Amino acid sequence: MTARGARRLLIAFVSVTVLLLGAWLVLLREVPQPQSNDPSFIFNHGSIGNETTQGLPYWIWRVLPTVFADHLPSDQRGWAAIGVVWRPGEPLPIGFSQKTLGVIPRVSPNCAFCHQGSYRLYPEDPETIVSGAPGTRINIQGFVRFLIAAGQDDRFNSNTIMAEINRIYDMPLWERMLYRYLLIPATRSALKGQAADLAWTTTRPDWGIGRVDPFNLPKYTFLGLQDDGTIGTSDMMSVWDINSAAPTAHRRFSVHWDGLQTDVEETMVSGSIGDGMTRHSYAGARENLDVIFDFIGNAMPPDSPFSPDLDPGDPYYVPASDVVRGEEIYEGLCADCHEPSGQRFRTPISITELGTDRHRMDMWSYAARQAYSDYEEGYYWGFTHFQKSNGYLAVPLTGLWMRGPYLHNGSVPHLRALLTPPKDRPTNFWRGSDLVDPENGGYVTDNSADPYRFMWQVDTSVPGNANTGHTWGTDLGQADKQALLAYLKTL
Repeated sequence: MTARGARRLLIAFVSVTVLLLGAWLVLLREVPQPQSNDPSFIFNHGSIGNETTQGLPYWIWRVLPTVFADHLPSDQRGWAAIGVVWRPGEPLPIGFSQKTLGVIPRVSPNCAFCHQGSYRLYPEDPETIVSGAPGTRINIQGFVRFLIAAGQDDRFNSNTIMAEINRIYDMPLWERMLYRYLLIPATRSALKGQAADLAWTTTRPDWGIGRVDPFNLPKYTFLGLQDDGTIGTSDMMSVWDINSAAPTAHRRFSVHWDGLQTDVEETMVSGSIGDGMTRHSYAGARENLDVIFDFIGNAMPPDSPFSPDLDPGDPYYVPASDVVRGEEIYEGLCADCHEPSGQRFRTPISITELGTDRHRMDMWSYAARQAYSDYEEGYYWGFTHFQKSNGYLAVPLTGLWMRGPYLHNGSVPHLRALLTPPKDRPTNFWRGSDLVDPENGGYVTDNSADPYRFMWQVDTSVPGNANTGHTWGTDLGQADKQALLAYLKTL
């Protein structure tokens, strides 16, 4: 090679290096989030390291519901249309984090996206937000479909997006150029790629509000498994009192609906990976994950509004005699499975005995267990507690009054129906309300009962939605059923 050729090669190498370094500094270099001493704020808004894979540039995220309002899953305005809550004074709705990569803030979902709930005792009441509750109002599939539809819409172009951004933000020239010529086209391309990754969801029944198919997505994406046609639809779980799943000297306890893990910390880390965290972002997310882990270990629901101490005319009054009798029935019929002292607590109960819809259980295969355990050759995540079960978990009933609908797939509308023989349970009802049902326990499931919430109809004849099984208590006499119901409302 001539001296001139070598010099040109060196110049080209230096130029590419500078270009790559500049791109990293501008687009990918992680900037730590501002520190907070409030663990609940970190739970609600802390990064879990998924900005590179799932993050939307802030100003694009901000204007999407305005530009593409016709693609939102309900007629509510803005991001409220997917069921999230935006507390006054906070920078983002609960369940979204903001972290800067390079010079651009990115917005991504975090743990609270699925694990925040709310309740109202009367229709006109303001919502009370509860951390760690099951996300009974969140419409994850509606959110994903909204992003995919927006990405395929011809209006997703730099002229349209920038015009909407400029209405609310006087963007400096350098940032305007970055958004116009790089971020907007790249975001649209990424959303089109997401449409391909999620094409399998179009062959499955709708998840609906408050439900998700959380493990088929990693199976078919980063775990590299083939689409097996399974249905994994299940309700959001609460993460209250997760310390009750800590192992003892004598036994380990399971987590997830089908008990596919027996270690809470592994569950949190693997769940963050499923939501887009990578090994490269793990170190930067670890501090937040530790805070979140400690927070949910101590998070508990508010006291039940049902009480024998209320005036008998109050809709949340339950007779003391019923509560006492109901507790006796509970101790004999339910405690062995649902109390920490019980032998079957946080243990998968065989599907043969339980009799509930088996689709979610069948979704988690031995191949999926092994693939997640061995995830990322050359990098050791330390996953040693994935397992395959043949049933569903006997979960704690902490905050039961805030966890309707019931069973792992949310196929039973309220507690009264759960004590009814399966053949007599409602086959169609509505979900998505946070208005407590004082008569039946759980939330109201009549579409006309809550004019302030968008609701979605459950059809239990659809695959994955069967309301069969869990027949404990269904053969009690009417007086004992009423007493047990009164007690369950107070949990």
